[in-house]
Amino acid sequence: MKRPKVALLGDLNIDTVLTIPRFPQPGWDGLAESATVQIGGTVVNTAVVLCALGVDCSLLGGVGNDLWAGYLRQNLQSVGVDLGGVATINGVMTGLTFITVTPDGERTMFSYRGANVAYAPHHLDSSTFKAVDLLHLSGYALLSSPQREAALAALAKAEVLRVPICLDSGLQPIMEAPQVFEQVLPKITVGIMGLAEAAHLSGHQHPERVLAWMLDLGMEWAVLKMGAEGCWLAERSQTMRLPAFPAKVVDTTGAGDSFTAGIIWGYLWQCGLAPTAILANALGALATQVYGAGLALPGRATLRGYLQELVNRPDTEPWREGFITLLDRLEKIDHVLTPLRQER
Repeated sequence: MKRPKVALLGDLNIDTVLTIPRFPQPGWDGLAESATVQIGGTVVNTAVVLCALGVDCSLLGGVGNDLWAGYLRQNLQSVGVDLGGVATINGVMTGLTFITVTPDGERTMFSYRGANVAYAPHHLDSSTFKAVDLLHLSGYALLSSPQREAALAALAKAEVLRVPICLDSGLQPIMEAPQVFEQVLPKITVGIMGLAEAAHLSGHQHPERVLAWMLDLGMEWAVLKMGAEGCWLAERSQTMRLPAFPAKVVDTTGAGDSFTAGIIWGYLWQCGLAPTAILANALGALATQVYGAGLALPGRATLRGYLQELVNRPDTEPWREGFITLLDRLEKIDHVLTPLRQER
């Protein structure tokens, strides 16, 4: 059993998370009750969670020639993320995101994408795609040029090598560049979307009809993130819905990215829809219980304890078999990968 490897193309950011009691009126001051500075960005968060679950991750993206880039590199290397595909781009800053979190756990982001947008096709190394088991794209990588062209080039290289492609679309990219996604979606193996963006492209409002539309485009797995309502997953032979798990929400930052990590992990290890949905929901719920994302996201031990609690709850009885399958798979994979971790 070999350790799988994923290449992830998207934004690499520094997140400043500010907890505020309320949004100020326009022109007033907003005073934060706490502040933290962390690494972030959709693919960064997904990579951190995947690494914690025993998946090798290689990031593809751009950073500036500044102190923030050094902070990003140091923190990502500390958890074993491969940064060979990260380009240093002069003349632009590393991406910065300011995140305000209100007492209900809702987060609002203000982002300067900086060096992320400047990542271009010539920054790609073709050899990267020969050594990975899956390419994961963030929808934001398709939003602006030249990063868009780099993402399309990466997608084309993966297609030629028959590497499965995962896409987490995001609402804003689809609203701003629907024609690009209409071109890309038929090439996707595992599609992860929110209902709003999927409905915008498909014209359907009901999850089951949206999932059928995604599968008809050629996807192997179709996934709908439904936030507090859980998720829907489908493949040709099965469609299922899983309600959200209980969580004491303090901050929703990184929840969707953690959910995506669960979907990728389940697909790579061929776990099936139900165990994968359980893992993705659990990771998403755990992410809402910490402030910020990046290295703050819960790891294997926290995940295993949370799953053990959930499996004994009466309201999860319909999914008991999926829980047992997932816990068994996690234990077996962890047993096999432990010697590899020690070697690293």
